[in-house]
This record gives sequence, C-alpha cells and structure tokens, in this order.
Amino acid sequence: MKRERTEDREISATARTYQGIWKILLGLIAVGYVFFHLYTGYAGPFPNLQQRAVHVGFALVLTFLLLPPVIKTRGRSWDSFFLALDLGAIALAVWCCVYVFVKYDWIMDHPAESVPFQLFLGTIAILLALEAGRRTIGILFPILTSFFLLYAYLGPYIPDIPLIGNWLSYWGHRGFSGPYIIQIMFLSDQGLWGFVTGISATIVAMFIIFGAFVLFTGGGETFIDLAIWSTGRFYGGAAKVAVVASGFFGMISGSAVANVATTGTFTIPMMKRLKYGNEFAGAVEATASSGGQITPPIMGAGAFIMAEMLEISYLKVALCAAIPAYLYYLGCFSAVHFESIKRNLGRVPPSETKAFREIMHPSRSVPLFVPIFILLAFLLRGYTPETSAFWAIFSAVLLFLGIGLRWKRLLKGMEDAGRSMIKVVPLLVCANIIISLINITGIGVKLSEFILAVAGESHFLALVLAAVVTLILGMGVPTTAAYLLAAAVIAPSLKTMGFEPIAVHLFIFYFAILSAITPPVCAAIYVGAGIAQADWVKTAWIAMRLALVEYIVPFIFIFNNSLLFLGPPKTILLSFFTATIGVSMIGCATMGYLAGPMNPFMRIVLLIGSTMCITPGLRSDAAGFGLLALIYAYQKIQARRRSRQGEISSPA
Repeated sequence: MKRERTEDREISATARTYQGIWKILLGLIAVGYVFFHLYTGYAGPFPNLQQRAVHVGFALVLTFLLLPPVIKTRGRSWDSFFLALDLGAIALAVWCCVYVFVKYDWIMDHPAESVPFQLFLGTIAILLALEAGRRTIGILFPILTSFFLLYAYLGPYIPDIPLIGNWLSYWGHRGFSGPYIIQIMFLSDQGLWGFVTGISATIVAMFIIFGAFVLFTGGGETFIDLAIWSTGRFYGGAAKVAVVASGFFGMISGSAVANVATTGTFTIPMMKRLKYGNEFAGAVEATASSGGQITPPIMGAGAFIMAEMLEISYLKVALCAAIPAYLYYLGCFSAVHFESIKRNLGRVPPSETKAFREIMHPSRSVPLFVPIFILLAFLLRGYTPETSAFWAIFSAVLLFLGIGLRWKRLLKGMEDAGRSMIKVVPLLVCANIIISLINITGIGVKLSEFILAVAGESHFLALVLAAVVTLILGMGVPTTAAYLLAAAVIAPSLKTMGFEPIAVHLFIFYFAILSAITPPVCAAIYVGAGIAQADWVKTAWIAMRLALVEYIVPFIFIFNNSLLFLGPPKTILLSFFTATIGVSMIGCATMGYLAGPMNPFMRIVLLIGSTMCITPGLRSDAAGFGLLALIYAYQKIQARRRSRQGEISSPA
C-alpha cells in the first residue's frame, strides 16, 4: 500500500491553491517566515515586541492568503471578491505589526498612553487575530476570546438575581474602559504580544520547523514501519501498530487531530481490512494519537509553555512527564492487547512487514535519529530550546542534502514548515488575550476561591472539579489552549492545597489532552470515526473504555510524585513497578479478559485490586497483588476444569 507523505491535512484540505506568480509569492513568504526563525534561533531573538510582531505578522499574512473566509463559495466571482477582502486584511495586518515593530521603544517608554490612531490599529489587530483564529481552529475559541473581552468591559454591570442571591454578581469586577482594554491588548507586552506569543515566537516556532523537517525527510514512514516490525506479528497487531506509530508520530506533530489524520490514514484501513470493526479501529487510533503531546523527548507546544510558566527547564518537564506518558501508552496497549485476545483479532501479514535492516538503512534512519540526538545533546548541555532546535534543524538539512535530495525539495519542506505554523500562532495569540484578561479582571482568583470553597478539605474533590473544568474548557479547543486556560484559573487553587506545582500542571495538561477523546465534543474521535466511516458516538464509547486508565493516571501521579521522578530512587522504582502492574490490570478489567473471560463481579474485584496496586503504600500494594493473584488463579483453575470436562465428554 502506498502511503501519503505526512503533511498538514487540516490546513491543506481547505486552503486556496495558487498558480504562477501568486504561487511563487506564497512560497517566498512561507520560506521567509522559516528563515526569520532560523536566523533568530541562531543569533538570538529581537526585543520582545519586535520578535512577536514579526512572528504574528507572518502568520496573519499566510492565514489570510491560504484560508478563505468561507469554505464553499458559489463561483469564481465570489472567490475573487473574498481574495480581494483578504488582501485588504493582509495590508491591515502588515500595517499593525510593522507599526509595533517600528514604535517598539515608544510603546515601552509610554505604557499608559495612547492616541486615537493607535486605538484604531489596536481594534483592527484584535479583530484580525480573532478572524485568523476562526479560520484555523474554528469558531468556538474566538467566541470564547470575545466573551472575555466583553467580560472585561461589562464587569461592573453583572447583576444580582432576586431571591437567588449574589452568586452571579460575585463574578463581577470594577470594569475597564474600551480604550484601556485595547491599549493592554495592543500597546503593551500583554494581550496580542504577551508571554505565550513570546514562547510561540521563539521556542514553539523552532520546534514546529524541526518537526516538519523530520517528517518531510520520511520520518513518519519510518515510524510506521518500525511500529509494524515491532508489534504487527502479535495478537491484535494492527491495533498495536496504531498505538506505537501514533506515539512515535505524536512526539513530533504535537497535535492529536493531525496525528489521527496522518497515521490514521494507514492504520485504520489496516485494522478494517483485518476485521477489527470500524468503530474499534477509529477508537484505537484516536486514543493512541492523543498521548503524543505528553510523550518525551519532543512534546507538544504546551510542554514548552509549561516550562516557561513554572520557570524550569524543558528537560525537567520532559523527565517528569516520562513515566505518566509510559503509563498512558501502557494502559492503551494493555486494553488493546486483552481485547485482541478476547476477540481473537488477527496479526499483520508478514508480507506487509519490512525487514529491520531495510527500516534502519542509513538513508532512512540517519536523517531521522541524528537530528533528534543532536537536539537532546544540546538541551543536556544547557543550551536554550530554540538554539538546540536550530542546530538540530541545521544537521537535518545537511543530512537531507547528503542523501542526495535537491535544494528544490528542501525549499518545499521549508514552505510546508511555514504553512504549518498558521495552525498554532492564531490559537496562541487568542489564548494570550484570554490569559491577559483573566489576570486583569481577577476571575482566575475567584474561580480558585470557588473551587476551594466547594471542595473544602477534600483534595480528591478539588482534583475532580479541576479535571471536569479542564475537560469542559477543552471541548472543541486544541490541547494547548485548553491547558493554558485551565492552568490560569485552576492551578493556583491546587497549589494552595499543597500539591507539587509540576504535578499540578501535568495533571491539567493530561486532562486537556483527554478532552480530545471525551464526548460530547471530541475532535480526535470525529476525525478517527470519519476515516473509519464509523458512528462517532459508538467510536467515542469504545475510546472511553480503552482510555479508562488514562483518566486514572493523573490522580495517581499527583498523589504519588515519585512517578514524576521526584523522590528517592528506591521509591521511584517501587512506584514504577506497582503502577505498571496496576495499569496493566486495569486494562484487563476494562476489557473483561485476563486468563479468560471475566464476569462483572470479577472485573470489579480486579479493578479494585488494580487501584490498590497504584495507590501509594506497601499494604495497599500487597492487598492489590493478592486480589490480582486470586483472580488469576481462579481463572486458571476454571480453565483446567473446562479442559478436563472437554476431554471426558469427547468420544473415545
């Protein structure tokens, strides 16, 4: 089967196509975008607002060039009309961003001043950012951003409700004038140009470029071939290939939806061909694809933002995320394994498995693994993430040319990298607007107080509330945005209760990831079900069963920080061992199979035993292992009895 080269199908599916001079111009802008970030990755960034203005300006230009305001039009005349509108929007976007770049010193020296012309530009810039967000990530998040803008203005007018109390007016505040809000959004280092945009303009951009280069050189195909070679020959091989390949690819893509759209076009048809069922195939791919963003060494954009928010190194975040990521995929793999045995799901045919020597041929393996090794080496030596990414990209380019590929293809790879940034930048700019408004209105503090008041002394209830809020914020919103919003409003209350800060942020990040497969709004499920031609509701239900353990894992590591590599090595090893057993057995209980099929009572007992294994404490571990051993022994005895009865009843 011929595989499509990995690319951003989310953007290309609705993008305009150009010919002639327009195509050349688009390519030059995208390549120029990449060159700007490569230069600043090597030489160091411009001053804050200047770096961010150029970064956002390029993204807005590419967004309005590539994505029309409506997907379907009624003819060429409408296409021309919308293109003319977008060219006007591009001119305004360039005007706004160039103004900030040129007037950087004045803006920094006059933080509380503005003139009507600046307020006009600020209004235009905010509207353009919202429209770019609508075109790249859908209508929901820009609506949420607009709600917060209105909330900042209408705070003093939130009323009490007669006979009910002041619960609604509790969320009010003193309010801010329209000019002040625009000034904060446009003429300061908050709003459009805040710290999240800053991370996007330095670290995130460089890693998007790096990921695009790795995948463009065939890294995605190598990952899939490795997954087939390592797991395809076992029970449920095609489903296990989806789990492993999605984990590999997710480390690079940083997007659950993009991951499903890319690996799913290969793994889902394979599972369907081997009679796994449409819904099961879509559910496996969606569940597996969602975990890549928390999988080291290269995680999603949220991980870099987390490092900046916590003021720790990215390597510390990656190290702390290692065991939770392992448990995520172990839970998914275990559920798939026991369901495959239960249903006797087939293996991948040997004819579709490439030899290990072919997969790891230097022409394929060196351009993939050497840049990743260089990236990690520079990070370990203390270089900044953007500098480390620059040298990794530089090595990838040298290797790319060294294996005989031409400059034309290299430039095409750079163009694709520039295009791929538009799915992230408008999102992070809108998120930065919301975070700035949360800070100035004080709603984050009030929500933290509300959670503490409802939870009282119960830490577990506070965590459940935090998980629910994060899942709600993640409905229809990309993971990074859901994490940013939840971290802004929830993290302070959990830290107040005494939880470790890195554990709190990983807890929130984990549930932001799970929102992609949690109904009713579950983007990864929609894409997986679409590829599988399956009912999305049934697909979501199966995915929830497969991912049951993933909803438990965050509660494990936030109460047991040794699973984040925090604590004595002996405790870390013991926790790792017991969590491995417990998570694997939860997969058994969920799917209803261990040494044989299990009735509901046995599944409940096994689930209790599994939970005891992953709960800190030697006594709970011992009790959990005892219950697991009891269930396993009982099933073995029953199997032997059935075997003997079969021998006796068989004719001589």
